[in-house]
Amino acid sequence: MAARQIVVFKLLDQEYSIDIMRILEIGNYEPVRQVPEVPEYIEGIINLRGNIYPIYNLRCRFHMPKKESLEDTKIILMNMEDSKVGFMVDSVCEILTIEESEIEYPPKMLEKYESKYIEGIIKRDGRIIVIFDVDLLLSEADEKVLQEIG
Repeated sequence: MAARQIVVFKLLDQEYSIDIMRILEIGNYEPVRQVPEVPEYIEGIINLRGNIYPIYNLRCRFHMPKKESLEDTKIILMNMEDSKVGFMVDSVCEILTIEESEIEYPPKMLEKYESKYIEGIIKRDGRIIVIFDVDLLLSEADEKVLQEIG
């Protein structure tokens, strides 16, 4: 079986992950420039080394309460097909090497809901870590907004 690496991050006290091969960089939170008339979960944009990144607040996207202090907040920068994007997360915990055989697929009933972006679930040492498929995480409407911003 093939091994792969995932970056594990937290939102509230829950652990989620993204395939490390999709990530360009992980950085500390920096203030964003507001952009008018975008969905609430798009915090704004940052300019990093000449590249514009729309910053996508995953807490807001998943209808979780906003974080009071942004002190430990991290931004995971990714290169999507047609744009660059940053995901704002509470913290980045670790990089895990996993085997494909460890990944369980989400129950079929979740496909009806916004949970269709869940690629799989890892159960390890009493933990449950959700793996996101970043290509499905952004809806077509989101991608259009992000392209217009970027």
